[in-house]
Amino acid sequence: MTSSSIENTERLEALSVCGGVDYSEKTDLDLVNLMCDGDGDAFVEIVSRYETKLIAYSRRYVGSLDLAKDICQEVFLKLIGKPPATLQNDNLGPWLFRVSHNLAIDVIRRRKFELTGESLPEVTSSRKSPLSSLAHENDTEMLRSLISKLPDDFRQVVELRIYGEMAFKDIAEVLEIPQGTALWRMHEAINQLRSMWRRYES
Repeated sequence: MTSSSIENTERLEALSVCGGVDYSEKTDLDLVNLMCDGDGDAFVEIVSRYETKLIAYSRRYVGSLDLAKDICQEVFLKLIGKPPATLQNDNLGPWLFRVSHNLAIDVIRRRKFELTGESLPEVTSSRKSPLSSLAHENDTEMLRSLISKLPDDFRQVVELRIYGEMAFKDIAEVLEIPQGTALWRMHEAINQLRSMWRRYES
């Protein structure tokens, strides 16, 4: 089989997995719009395009590969939670790298205070876990019950994240799915849990 035949076969396999949609041909703006409409495969394509670059970029600042991966993970969570309203030349890269830069600087700042033993000034944190905000009444049994009602693929990610305290890259390995898919499932699970929690409180 020639190399061109192999490439064509791989392309056809990719299209069949994505339901006939070739996400690699989509612009960043197309992918963001699809993601906002609930298309998880579009989000996975964004992760595939930018993950390696963002990790390398963040590592230049923080030095640690593990910290750089954590920053990259948080960037994508921010993208899911609050995507940019506009893109520069329909390119998502500038926004992603700007968020990465800000998060890396924040890590460096926190590291500095930890090394010097100084106290961090009081700030309003935006990093509160979405799950912790759900359980503001500390009703863990109800939260556990709601989690059990999630679709299996969402529930598995949530349980590994909460009870296993696993990073998304480890969850992806356990479930044998891309890390982007794990992040997306967590985002969708949070939305469903919030909806169920509101019904529970009413």
